Amino acid sequence: MPFDRPSILTIKDRIEKGIEVRLFGKVALLRNAVLRVLARVFAGAIHGNYGYISYIVKSVLFVTSAEGGFLDNPHGRMWGIPRRPGSFASGDAIFTGSNGTVIPVDTRIQNEDGVEYGTTVIGTISGGSATIAIQAVESGEDGNFSGSSLQMISPISGIDDEVTASGAITGGEDTEDDETYRARILQRIQNIPAGGSAADYVRWATEYPGVARAWCYPLASGPGTVSTVITASGSDPVPSSQLLSDVQGYIAVRKPVTADHSTESITNIFNNPGKAELDIYISITPLDADVQNNIENNLRTLFLPHKPGTSIPISQIRAAISNSGVTDYQITVIEIDGVLFTNDNDIVLSGYQYPWLNSVIFQELT
Repeated sequence: MPFDRPSILTIKDRIEKGIEVRLFGKVALLRNAVLRVLARVFAGAIHGNYGYISYIVKSVLFVTSAEGGFLDNPHGRMWGIPRRPGSFASGDAIFTGSNGTVIPVDTRIQNEDGVEYGTTVIGTISGGSATIAIQAVESGEDGNFSGSSLQMISPISGIDDEVTASGAITGGEDTEDDETYRARILQRIQNIPAGGSAADYVRWATEYPGVARAWCYPLASGPGTVSTVITASGSDPVPSSQLLSDVQGYIAVRKPVTADHSTESITNIFNNPGKAELDIYISITPLDADVQNNIENNLRTLFLPHKPGTSIPISQIRAAISNSGVTDYQITVIEIDGVLFTNDNDIVLSGYQYPWLNSVIFQELT
């Protein structure tokens, strides 16, 4: 039977009764007796110990509930699954100024949000400008920047204060969060390495920084072939060509030597269009902005983990909408790649299509 943690009053009463029985027989302690005061002090200390034990049980002992560093050690360390560290956003910046002026390594610049970057190599102004590689000072997605305007933090004589980003600054990724990390540890525990099983390919792919989810397709292109489909972490699940190449190389040194392996994007699986774009028209009440955001977020959360080519029960879509704070709703139309789909049936995807929420169109339910 489960253990119920006693309250501080229960502990105090037990201590007082124990003192009364062992010292005075059936004589009760006086209201302000020293032993009664000590009983309350001891009860507080013991209750604190119970709290610490409860904390250890919840946050340390079990991988399903461990938090923070306790998830890393002992659980991640014991199973050989390190937490993926954050990565630093990088790109190029164009400095302008007087010819011959040297720009040292780690010259600091910042974007409009105050995120700092440092140059990674020495640069020299030639022809009025110099394009130099830069990297965010701190790791994380905050370092990604799609704008162009940057600013010198500490002025350098002969260099203009205004700096221009040469294209997007990308590649920044936050340190792996607890839930994603926990899922990888559980995947390792529940799927014993088998020298190249389908679960091994999923584990290898999700070990690589930047990969959110992966699915394995044995014999995808015939005997001896294996394909792994991946999504990227962050707001855009479409993996870049660089990430696909990196994961391919990462798995290549771990897979069985006889396997012909390929890494595929959810947008182009086995040379077939992967995305199945869904447009969902919903009438809701109340027609509230927060409710609309909740519905969109719940639907994206529902679609993201779905294995390409699998069906999505209409009941799950309805549950995602119902749990968004609506009073009442009606799904009026569902379109898949612009083709009208019956809104009362499960969404059945063909081939290796991946469900992609393109848009949700709302109107007020009358």
